[in-house]
Amino acid sequence: MEIFSDQDARITISIDSRLDQVPMVGYAVRGICAQLGLIESFVSQLELTVVEAVNNAIKHAYGSQAGHAVEVIVAVNRERIRFEICNEGKSLNFQRGTRLDYDPHDRKNLPEGGMGLHIMEKVMDDISYFSRDGRNCLVLCKRLSKIN
Repeated sequence: MEIFSDQDARITISIDSRLDQVPMVGYAVRGICAQLGLIESFVSQLELTVVEAVNNAIKHAYGSQAGHAVEVIVAVNRERIRFEICNEGKSLNFQRGTRLDYDPHDRKNLPEGGMGLHIMEKVMDDISYFSRDGRNCLVLCKRLSKIN
């Protein structure tokens, strides 16, 4: 299947800031990635990454309060897939290269926070964050040449 052109094909997914709505985002990401012909292991990684970002927006930007919009913009072209996770809540103190100090073999003492960003950095090729006019967006990009 031809993966689009040099210009982005875009779709926007909007949910209420409720954790029970997050699986809908996961289903949408999985469906989009499957239509691109991506292998299952990468589809799962991309789904996990986006779902984790949406969970973080709900928990941290909105303090787990319902009634606010979380928007996921998916843009795909021949070169890459890009996810923008946007909200109008509290902005994120975003820092790349966070290090987790833990023993991965000691499951009883895994850290309670910071795993999401760590996962995002391991899966994605580029991560950025911006706040503008009351809107916060975490941008996750993956080059398709690295997937298939």
